[in-house]
Amino acid sequence: MEIEIEIEKTDEFCGEDPRELASKWQVEIKTSQKELEKWHKQGDKIVKRFLDNRTVRDKSSKLNLFTSNIQTLRAMLYGSAPKVDVRRRFADANDEPARVAAEMLERLLNTEIEDNGESYDEALFNGLNDRLLAGLGIARVRYEADFEQEEIEAQIGMNGEILAEAYVEDRKVSEDAVVDYVYWKDFLWSPARTWAEVRWVAFKAEMRKEDVEERFGEYYAHNLQYKSRKKFDDQGSADDPTQRADIWEIWCKDTNMVYWWSEGCERILDAKEDPLELDNFFPCPKPMFANLTTSSLEPTPDFVLAQDQYNEIDALTTRINMLQKAVKAVGVYDKSSEGVQRMMNEAYENQLIPVDNWALFAEKGGIAGQVAWMPLSDIVNAMDKLREYRKEVIELMYQVTGMSDVMRGAQTMGSTGTATEYLLKSRFGSIRVQEIQARFTDFAADLQRIKSEIICKHFDDQTIVQRSNMAMTTDANLIQPALQLLRDRTNEYRVEIESETMAMTDYAQLQSERSQYLDGLAKFLSTAAPMVTQVPQSLPFLLEMLKWGMAGFKGSSEIEQVMDQAIQKAQQAADQPQGQQPSPEQMKAQMEMQKQQMKSQAKMAEIQAKTQADMQKTQASTQADIMKTQANLEADKQREMNQAYYNIQEEQAKAELKLKDDYIRRMAGG
Repeated sequence: MEIEIEIEKTDEFCGEDPRELASKWQVEIKTSQKELEKWHKQGDKIVKRFLDNRTVRDKSSKLNLFTSNIQTLRAMLYGSAPKVDVRRRFADANDEPARVAAEMLERLLNTEIEDNGESYDEALFNGLNDRLLAGLGIARVRYEADFEQEEIEAQIGMNGEILAEAYVEDRKVSEDAVVDYVYWKDFLWSPARTWAEVRWVAFKAEMRKEDVEERFGEYYAHNLQYKSRKKFDDQGSADDPTQRADIWEIWCKDTNMVYWWSEGCERILDAKEDPLELDNFFPCPKPMFANLTTSSLEPTPDFVLAQDQYNEIDALTTRINMLQKAVKAVGVYDKSSEGVQRMMNEAYENQLIPVDNWALFAEKGGIAGQVAWMPLSDIVNAMDKLREYRKEVIELMYQVTGMSDVMRGAQTMGSTGTATEYLLKSRFGSIRVQEIQARFTDFAADLQRIKSEIICKHFDDQTIVQRSNMAMTTDANLIQPALQLLRDRTNEYRVEIESETMAMTDYAQLQSERSQYLDGLAKFLSTAAPMVTQVPQSLPFLLEMLKWGMAGFKGSSEIEQVMDQAIQKAQQAADQPQGQQPSPEQMKAQMEMQKQQMKSQAKMAEIQAKTQADMQKTQASTQADIMKTQANLEADKQREMNQAYYNIQEEQAKAELKLKDDYIRRMAGG
């Protein structure tokens, strides 16, 4: 029953009728849900399969290789929240504002990750998990700002006149760009063939009645449909604390508007013009879709492509377990032979059972002629054949899913060879999952790009400078040009953002690049030294070449300021007339330049050592994880085979022992 509350409501939202908007989005949301209904059902079944949720009537046996494969891929693709790498797009050595802006933004983004690491890590982990299971992973970025009211006193003139009235203004206390995980079924989009054609996206939030009243007002709080989250009560009661209303937040690119809509409400809840002013409008990156085609923007989960193999493996496992239960000493006997019946039901050890009419008993062949045992050898042979066939199906499943390549890559971890061979083998081992890895890395980087865009467009200068701590560096004089660049819409052409530390091979590549640079630097210095000795004026030119080469490597921004000072002092020394003795200030500057050069070399050596140590640590950890996973898989298979073999041997031993006992008793009776 709806409760009518008389409150003041606007008749229009940005020139549009609220009732017409509600009707429009009712059609849009329902159309999207209808188109994605099949995928939603598939996703629900796959999640249940991953968790091995079975009905009470399901008596089948399952070999949960799907769960094991997902856990292996998840551990391989994601270990920890990646760091953010912000650099000058074109590595121009003289573009100092871009260098400082990149370092400022990198510090700020990595600080945000550390402060809100739990939510960011959860968003990436859950998004990847949804991608591997349901076929879609998604997260979004929100801008949050807290304000408090501050009273501004009136301004009184010299003669007591009021120059400005007292007023109250909102002062920003804090601001954050927060990354939120979005459940895969709580995300809808307009029907399209590619992501570029999507007109709107929608995020569902489940809100309590008091939250609805605080956000949208009392009228809507009493006129929305609430559903209980209790499984045993779909409707709920008036005092049910689990009742929630489904609120859809719709970002429409066609109108540059954000709408809030709830099913069953005759009016749109709220509408606002583009609040974030992002270049791509949507507050989320392109989702991690699985197995897309250009015919429809609807994901197909990986499990669907290999479900026949998974189902066949489970069917074979069920048959093997049923046969295993049948491997026991059972048989049939002649009901008229009371002695045989008593022997089976009453006999103890070393006990003889009398038989009436022994001649007739012996004429029928004795015990062997009146008891027929189940042929265990046929059952055991059938089990062996089923196990061999199941192994073939598992190998086919590994080929279909790409797990065979992962396992082959893991086997190379313990092999010997050169560093190049090891790198090629490790890359081949993950070649089938590199696409997922690349999509996941791009997804994480896109989240940070959206976050950086929010920072550049909405954060105060004071917040950026304070959180980046750039005022305490030698680049403090470049803060204002760097801030101006961040605010400029052209910053995307001078600064780029990437996510790093997502894979082991990235570390190997980083070390290789830096080693090559340091080798080249050593050759460059040995070649340039005689030229500097003969022509001192060439030093600034050579240092500029060195800075140009350094600008293309990550981490170079930390020592480029020192290099700039060295170049400036070298240029001053080169401009000094020949034959004139340098002044004490110039000699001091030269000594300072040499000192700074030595520091730069020490810093570069320290960076190289740290990089090598980090790479070795990461390689060792990754190798241990892969070997552990491989060992667990092999151990599970071996335990299963050993247990089956042990059961068969035990049953056969019991049967043979019983036959021997029967034979001894018969001989003793004869």
